[in-house]
Amino acid sequence: MKPSVAETLHKGRMLWIILLSTIALAWTTPIPLIEDSEELDEPCFDPCYCEVKESLFHIHCDNKGFINISQITESWSRPFKLYLQRNSMRKLYTNSFLHLNNAVSINLGNNALQDIQTGAFNGLRVLKRLYLHENKLDIFRNDTFLGLESLEYLQADYNVIKRIESGAFRNLSKLRVLILNDNLIPMLPTNLFKSVSLTHLDLRGNRLKVLSYRGMLDHIGRSLMEIQLEENPWNCTCEIVQLKSWLERIPYTALVGDITCETPFHFHGKDLREIKRSKLCPMLSDSEVEASLGIPQLSSSKENAWPTKPSSMLSSFHFTASSVEYKTSNKQPKPTKQPRAPRPPPTPRGLYPGPNQPPVAAYQTRPPIPIICPTGCSCSLHINDLGLTVNCKERGFHNISELLPRPLNAKKLYLSGNLIQKIYRSDFWNFSSLDLLHLGNNRISYVQDGAFINLPNLKSLYLNGNDIERLTPGMFRGLQSLHYLYFEYNLIREIQPAAFSLMPNLKLLFLNDNLLRTLPTDAFAGTSLARLNLRNNHFLALPVAGVLEHLHAIVQIDLKLNPWDCTCELVPLKQWLEALSSVSVVGEVLC
Repeated sequence: MKPSVAETLHKGRMLWIILLSTIALAWTTPIPLIEDSEELDEPCFDPCYCEVKESLFHIHCDNKGFINISQITESWSRPFKLYLQRNSMRKLYTNSFLHLNNAVSINLGNNALQDIQTGAFNGLRVLKRLYLHENKLDIFRNDTFLGLESLEYLQADYNVIKRIESGAFRNLSKLRVLILNDNLIPMLPTNLFKSVSLTHLDLRGNRLKVLSYRGMLDHIGRSLMEIQLEENPWNCTCEIVQLKSWLERIPYTALVGDITCETPFHFHGKDLREIKRSKLCPMLSDSEVEASLGIPQLSSSKENAWPTKPSSMLSSFHFTASSVEYKTSNKQPKPTKQPRAPRPPPTPRGLYPGPNQPPVAAYQTRPPIPIICPTGCSCSLHINDLGLTVNCKERGFHNISELLPRPLNAKKLYLSGNLIQKIYRSDFWNFSSLDLLHLGNNRISYVQDGAFINLPNLKSLYLNGNDIERLTPGMFRGLQSLHYLYFEYNLIREIQPAAFSLMPNLKLLFLNDNLLRTLPTDAFAGTSLARLNLRNNHFLALPVAGVLEHLHAIVQIDLKLNPWDCTCELVPLKQWLEALSSVSVVGEVLC
């Protein structure tokens, strides 16, 4: 569920995190739900607020001053989600959650947590999602996550993690999404991921200089769909060949963003994938480097190529994302690319890394221009292009018009987790430079036609986790540059014909976990979709003619968890799927 965005600021990672949070549920086993017809008949707990949302019991205890889990004395007999953000819990004690054994999701973000005792999570055998972001945790021990054998999603970004012991995840066999960006991790121990099959991994903004192949990277690629490695101080010498070789073996869509060299000086600011092996390690041949580092040899010695199919040496492995060839294309090969102009140096980290982060040395002591930031938000400057990242997450905004004063040259705007219900055409009158807009997890049910018409440079748009029921072509007017569009976890029942036709550059579309029963003719006409997620809707069948046949550039499609009616009407879909490479179809499509 990487846009590929190299953030320089505190909380700038949340765009990918929210995406992964939603993808995580799409990949996981179903959570038991209470019947839609049931009303709230479980007791709540004062001073918390409880509700039944999407047929699941939600207990909201955010910002209630709790200092210990034991203060929550109520227990619940049905599966529930527990929200405990912005309290004052410094430590999680042994057996703290025994009475909360039916929790399927617990959010402990922004609590200033410093320690998790052994056995703290005992009893949480059905917990699938755990949020530990924006705390002060500095270590994950071998026993930190004992008792979480069903955990599928773990978010621990914006802590001060310096060390992870090699057995920290050994009992998390179901873990699929791991978010560790913006910590202080200098290295990862051997065999850390041996017992897990991650689909999404975020390691951005740490202090990694190299990743070893043997015992590390060879465990990551088994089921990987997406990995983020930006903004680490990569040391591009012989040892980095391990990472470069591994990247040549994984699906080319898996890596989001660049891997930018920090050292040595002559490679500073360059993308690792654009540097030849012979430049990284000039004293040794490719085979000598691979032999010394324990890297399996590729059958082809082509350098500097971003493959469209995996190496033949992996063909003997099964059930890995890299072990199946991609569908070949009949298109004529493109002419050899001209050398790129030198890239700017890596974007420096922000001058103010956030309340839970230690000071980070910056490249300059003051910004070259004044920063105008909306009241209640935090802003950071990108030194390389003088653009701003504007963080207005979870600030209680009801309307975008409340963002005053309007920032100059805002490139990224995060408005997730607010109370916004409607989006109007006038909302973005001074945001024409935006390349990312995050409106996830609000209460949006109405988007005026042309609402985004003033955003001609927008590349990524997040509208996940809202209450949108209908998509129309007019909603997307002006988004001719959009690449990534996220609508998962809404209430979408209807998509009008040619709804996405005004976005010719659209590459990724997530519509999973909605209420769709059909797709209209020309739904994807005029787009260049490479990734499409339709998981967990209400599809009985999908037409190929006029709909799926327009997916000429598809690399990955997810159709799982739909109630497919395997009758004659489904034959065209079956034939269409069989014509695709198996690497393009995520999981199985079951009747």
